[in-house]
Amino acid sequence: MAKATKPLNAPKINDAFPSDKINANFKGLEVIKSFAKILPKKPGVYQMENEKEEILYIGKAKNLSKRVLNYTSLNNLTRRLQRMVNLTVNMSFSVTNTEIEALLLECNLIKRHKPRFNIILRDDKSFPYILINKEFKFARIQKYRGAKKLKGNYFGPFVSPSVADYTLLSLQKAFLLRSCSETVFNNRKRPCLLYDIKRCSAPCVEYIDEKKYLESINDAKKFLSGNTKQIENKLNKEMSLASKKQMYEEAARIRDRIKSINQIQKYQSVYVKDMRNIDIFAVKIIDGKSCIHGKFYRNGSNYGNKSFFTNHDINATEIEILESFLFQFYSNKDVPPKILINQDPLHFKNVEKLLNTKNSVKIKIIKPLTGEKFKHIKLAENNANESIKIKKASLQNHQLALRKLKDLLNLNDQPKRIEVYDNSHTFGKESVGVMIVVDEEGFSPKNYRKYNIRYDQSKSSKVDDYYMMQEVLNRRFKNPNSLDAVYPDVIIIDGGRGQYNIVDKILDEKKLHINLLSVSKGIKRNTGREILHLENKNINLAPNNSLLFFIQKIRDEAHRFAITTHRVKRNKNTLKSIFDELPGVGPKRKKQLMEHFGSFEKIKKASKKELGLVKGLPKAIINKIYDFFNSH
Repeated sequence: MAKATKPLNAPKINDAFPSDKINANFKGLEVIKSFAKILPKKPGVYQMENEKEEILYIGKAKNLSKRVLNYTSLNNLTRRLQRMVNLTVNMSFSVTNTEIEALLLECNLIKRHKPRFNIILRDDKSFPYILINKEFKFARIQKYRGAKKLKGNYFGPFVSPSVADYTLLSLQKAFLLRSCSETVFNNRKRPCLLYDIKRCSAPCVEYIDEKKYLESINDAKKFLSGNTKQIENKLNKEMSLASKKQMYEEAARIRDRIKSINQIQKYQSVYVKDMRNIDIFAVKIIDGKSCIHGKFYRNGSNYGNKSFFTNHDINATEIEILESFLFQFYSNKDVPPKILINQDPLHFKNVEKLLNTKNSVKIKIIKPLTGEKFKHIKLAENNANESIKIKKASLQNHQLALRKLKDLLNLNDQPKRIEVYDNSHTFGKESVGVMIVVDEEGFSPKNYRKYNIRYDQSKSSKVDDYYMMQEVLNRRFKNPNSLDAVYPDVIIIDGGRGQYNIVDKILDEKKLHINLLSVSKGIKRNTGREILHLENKNINLAPNNSLLFFIQKIRDEAHRFAITTHRVKRNKNTLKSIFDELPGVGPKRKKQLMEHFGSFEKIKKASKKELGLVKGLPKAIINKIYDFFNSH
């Protein structure tokens, strides 16, 4: 079971040391030497800057002065770092209290600024856990992401969400634990479908008592902690006893639970000595492209495999890439006692030391040379190689699509940024507009944007798609003359000639020379018969044209993002609107009422006596709430 770690509040760059910048007219080596003389011998973060004040590199140090001085020994630096030193004109730095704070600050700044000479982990999403949530009388089992703020037991992280989903499903079948929210749980009058398909014991309607349910929770915890044989033996005894008492239906139910446990073991378990809690990483570089393939084991079970890709300078080495990856990857994650790698562990002593300090437990980084662990490393290397090949093939297809789009629109250069717009609403309510971004390497989710539509009655008396698109584009290009503005090479709109004309007019008014394309459904609205609307013509591409596939793909992604955004807003507003009408009920009382009654329906039907049972609710407010629901 993973333990939660308390995040540290790291200072912002430049706020910890007064004399943190020097104006230097000489370059590189001399600049760094001059800084090394004034830097304190304390932990912190430093950054190199070029003559345009662009950040070239961000690094951390236990001793700032000593670490920066290392850059003056050019012969000991890699080609990548030698180039960086040569381009350095200025330096900035920030002192921190500890080396761990320096690590966290470095990772945050790298993610924010993405310096050219840093190795940057591109996919740093949080991984899901399986949480046994103990905030309720009958604990809930659920998949959970985010900070570990809820009371309960966390198992993971599961690097593969599909593994987490499969494990959660099997645990429901094996231990019959509830997965529903507290609102649904408190509002049940009869068991739901999950009870009928033998995935829940229906504690919501008291088909199982609290003591028996707690026993199931404890069994699930033992199983997730690796005590699988103990749980399996217990269930076998229960099945045998039920069979002897001729309770054959009960025996069959227990048999099915045992099957679910065996399925998890078959799917996840690994029988290798010392591999109960371990992470495995292998890094490979092919033609300047790198991949780190990771395999993750907790409590003797495989919690998923994943390939990670990094952005880095062409001269970066496998050791540099893996070292930077480990710092960034574990900056906000728990670390297992052992990490296997495919590089010489002598180069990772600093990583080992820092992770030991961060987790207050001994961490060992090892390169196995023989045996089962070596086979796992070789398998990870093979996966890294294959992932690079697949990634390169995908990137080649993407580049080919961009070239075809360039030819279609008669552009001088291949587009570097494409923005796609769509909107979603329910009969004009909870209207949202969205923008997704496609760059030279594919979708760029960090640049996606959401727009809540604000209707101006003086401009539009009714809800329509044209107005929505007009509002979104006007807000997107609000300051067209801004020097910091990043504009696309191509805009793609989901719509016909009408939407095209609306956007074209906005671009003309703002004097923005951006290429425009809109996509509408073709004959009988069939996929593959889309019409592409350009400035002076409409085009039908062949159904098997790769450019059409590309346009369909990014249009569908915009549509998915719009629907997801709209659904979230709709659900949020539904809850908010009912509560906002209740007199004298603010956020705290809303929470109290929901926690006590579990649903709006129960609040509406509650008597004054039942409302009086809500802790701290004044009599005047009780009367107002009761009258509100009973005076209509």
